Amino acid sequence: MKILFVANGFPPDGQWGTEFYTHQAATGLAAQGHSVSVLCPQREGHGERFSVKTTTRYGLTLHEVSNPPTHAKLFRDSYLSEGVERCFDELLREHKPDVVHFTHFLWGLSARLPVLARDSGAKVLATLTDFGISCHRGQFLDAHLDPCDGGNPEKCARCVRTLGKYDGPQPWRGVKQALASAMAKVGGMGLVPTADDLKMRGEVLRAAIDATDVFIAPTEAIASRLRGEVIPAEKLEVLCYGIDERPFNDAPSSHGGDTLRFGFLGQFQPHKGLDTIFRAVRRLEDDATYRDRKWSVRVHGTRVGGRHARFIARTWDPRLATRFEFQGPFEPMQAPWAMADLDAVIVPSCWTENAPLTVLQAMAMGLPMIVSDVPGIREVVPPGTPMISPGDGVALSVAMGRMIREGVRRELQPGVLPVSYGDHIKALLGQYRHLLEHRPGLRLVSGD
Repeated sequence: MKILFVANGFPPDGQWGTEFYTHQAATGLAAQGHSVSVLCPQREGHGERFSVKTTTRYGLTLHEVSNPPTHAKLFRDSYLSEGVERCFDELLREHKPDVVHFTHFLWGLSARLPVLARDSGAKVLATLTDFGISCHRGQFLDAHLDPCDGGNPEKCARCVRTLGKYDGPQPWRGVKQALASAMAKVGGMGLVPTADDLKMRGEVLRAAIDATDVFIAPTEAIASRLRGEVIPAEKLEVLCYGIDERPFNDAPSSHGGDTLRFGFLGQFQPHKGLDTIFRAVRRLEDDATYRDRKWSVRVHGTRVGGRHARFIARTWDPRLATRFEFQGPFEPMQAPWAMADLDAVIVPSCWTENAPLTVLQAMAMGLPMIVSDVPGIREVVPPGTPMISPGDGVALSVAMGRMIREGVRRELQPGVLPVSYGDHIKALLGQYRHLLEHRPGLRLVSGD
């Protein structure tokens, strides 16, 4: 069987959960004897725009489409790219995959890719890693980071063009917001989204939904928000991510000394909740019970530009520097070794979440966790995992304090993940084969 994955990046360059999952699924399927390739955008470098570089990585054929950001970025560029579509169409014609499996098709790719895949004769699947198919911001959080139930194009356009408290340089915020509002009144010039722009985005994504045979939601939390109203119920399946547990099971603890080390692994975005840790640590530092104890927080992640660029500047307290180690991101396949240097993991997300890969990795590692009590995490963590309300720095400080006082230890629990790696790959193949068996004119032979 020929399988093409389409993703937002790929290790080692792609550093986060979607890229890691794409690697796990693609290499797992290749290990079963299938021909697997990956297409993703390349946003760095100086290659000619929309040129395609083909290499071999992890035993897979990797196609990288050069699509770096531009200074004159239009709103439609966030979901459409004719240049990427041309590259994709050529790839489909040349390689003729049986199945195209999307783990991403926005921001650097194009939402028309599923239509092109269907028109080529391939079967089309998409794994939903957030709410991007319905919400431009991706998390159903509005400009002020409050939960949003969705809305009409006018409401969504206003949300997208509204500056939040972490957006843009402070001296120019008022001017920039006034300019955006003025431009919206005269049609937006393609730079500032209007209701018409959000209508067009919705139409393109509805066409992508029509062209996709099966959507896979890693949690019921994601599925329940989209089932019926956005995606037809008969097209939507729930299957939690599967990851290879062995590297995490086998990684020996490398953390020496008597300092208890908490870890945060993720992007420095408000919805990931790093500021909740800052507030919790401030409270612990103010408490004599913990001030003289040996503990720290190791942070693996990167600052962001553009939207939310001021997040760290607005939330970080330099007085906490002695308690934090900012290590930067790591190559995804190095996750077991990065986690081996931790005693516990904190996942303080402030949105619905979707079975975060960090949670599954920590579970495979046997590391204690403190997590936000949100649907997409609650659904997958083991019973008894300490949970806090999203954004509750007081509750997080209490949970961290308990671990500091009582100590923690790594405890491997085989079979603790919601879906094993082998079962996940088997389920994907089952979906592919079911679709191919119902494709007119094609007979799937045993072992394909």
